[in-house]
Amino acid sequence: MPWLSALLAGAAVAALASAGVASIWSERPELAAPTVAFAGALVAAGLILAREPGQLNAGRALVLAGCVWPLGWIHQISRGPFHLISFLAVPITLMLSAWAIFGYPDPASVSRGERRVLIALTGWLVVGRTVVAVSSDVAASRRPGTTLWPMGQADPGLHHCLAVISSLGEVVLATGFLVLWVRRSRHIRGLDRKLMLPVVGAAAFAGTASMSASMAQALGLRGAGMEHILVIQTTLLLTVPVAFVVATVRRRLASVVIADLLPRLRVDRTPERLEAAFRDVLDDPGLEIHYWAAEIGAYVDRHGATSADPGGETGHHGLLLPITSTNGARLAMIRADQALWRYPDLVEAVGSAAGLAVENARLQVEARAQLELVRASHARIVAAQLAERQSLERDLDDGALRRVQGLLEQIDQPAGEQPPGLEEAVSYAAEQLRLTVGELREIAAGLHPSILDQVGLAEAVRRIGAGQPVPVGVDLPERGLPLPAQVAGYFVAAEAITNAVRHAGATRIDVRGADTGGSLRLTIEDDGRGGADLAAGTGLNGLSERVRAAGGTLELDSPPGAGTTLTAEIPYR
Repeated sequence: MPWLSALLAGAAVAALASAGVASIWSERPELAAPTVAFAGALVAAGLILAREPGQLNAGRALVLAGCVWPLGWIHQISRGPFHLISFLAVPITLMLSAWAIFGYPDPASVSRGERRVLIALTGWLVVGRTVVAVSSDVAASRRPGTTLWPMGQADPGLHHCLAVISSLGEVVLATGFLVLWVRRSRHIRGLDRKLMLPVVGAAAFAGTASMSASMAQALGLRGAGMEHILVIQTTLLLTVPVAFVVATVRRRLASVVIADLLPRLRVDRTPERLEAAFRDVLDDPGLEIHYWAAEIGAYVDRHGATSADPGGETGHHGLLLPITSTNGARLAMIRADQALWRYPDLVEAVGSAAGLAVENARLQVEARAQLELVRASHARIVAAQLAERQSLERDLDDGALRRVQGLLEQIDQPAGEQPPGLEEAVSYAAEQLRLTVGELREIAAGLHPSILDQVGLAEAVRRIGAGQPVPVGVDLPERGLPLPAQVAGYFVAAEAITNAVRHAGATRIDVRGADTGGSLRLTIEDDGRGGADLAAGTGLNGLSERVRAAGGTLELDSPPGAGTTLTAEIPYR
């Protein structure tokens, strides 16, 4: 019904305008037709646009422009005592349309520079054309003394000069309008770019046509040539209201398009695909979906990482759009581009159609969040165990090892005359103490390889390889890895090298690693007999448990007779 009322109002204005320009219909119907159509289209488009979110002022501007436009073409006005109104009707219509164009789709986005250009263009058009209109009765083809306001002397030369200056100024300012509009159009993104593309094109056509008409007036073009230019100008101006209607229809039909696109979500229910579908539908590559995890009592992203409670309707990074279930329970919060506030029906259609898919994705993300909490707990346990091992190592080194080492030094000191057999007993005790010291150091090294604190992972693995009967190539990061990642990598490399030497009959072992920025990726290859199995032995199985406790993964590729490749991914962030 609102659209029908707008169309009827536009048709009424067009009918009144057609009656007013009856003389033009008889003389130049090719000019009368677009003139009448432009007036009716402006009114209809303005009434339709005014009902869109945030477009009330733009719609009113178009309606007013449609009512003013015919006044410039009615013969009784242009040749009567109110001819100044007729002379100003066309520029006022153009400026009202320009303000509506620049205010679409977001009036608040008009910059200060753009406002200044529009104000300057408005002032120049109104003041310049007023001066030209009152400069001469005779030059304006009117009888002297027929106007209701003072007129200048009958000086055709002055009138022509003022007209040229006014037209040249209009050309310069219209050029500025086009430049600003092109620059503004390049910054439009997302749904705004897709839906207002018709307005962008129409504004370029209308601005070029108006600039060409002003140039023709400045060059003194008259007669049939000028009439042809006016026909082209008016026809191109007609694209402006049509473009506004098309943009509004496209926005309304976008809901139908979304309803057609979202059934795929019934198949693609993973959080990643759901977020990708939302981005495609709403044309927002930066869109994020934060799911409500009831068990945790917080919002989490698609990876399960906890995010701050968005709350409210807007945030620092864009518009926040809540999605709830049919009973009002929280499901998710969409963080999208601020421009989407102008398309509430689209967002509502997306949320309604994707409710089930969002619920399924929320359950998956909630499970990931709980797994992330478990991994974080494992990481804290591993870190605590590492700290305990380091503490025990220090205690052994500062306590038992130091006392045994001191006793050994005292025993080794030369003494005077000793009873028979004492020397052999002392030698035996010293040997046992040395073995004890070695065993304690091995225990301490097993708790925490202190060599990592001294030389780092790469050199520590090289020293392991140097003690093997086969060549061991080492290519590992020299520095930058956190200690927990080094400890885990050290044990993986040590166990893999030991297995390759003892059980695989390898003649060559290569240890390679890379810091990916968030994890240590470690690969150990040998040319042994293969056939290893993570579940078959306690060594590899223990390594797998150690790596999983650190939140990582361990993969084994060991076909019989083709060597073994052990790959560990150890995260540290």
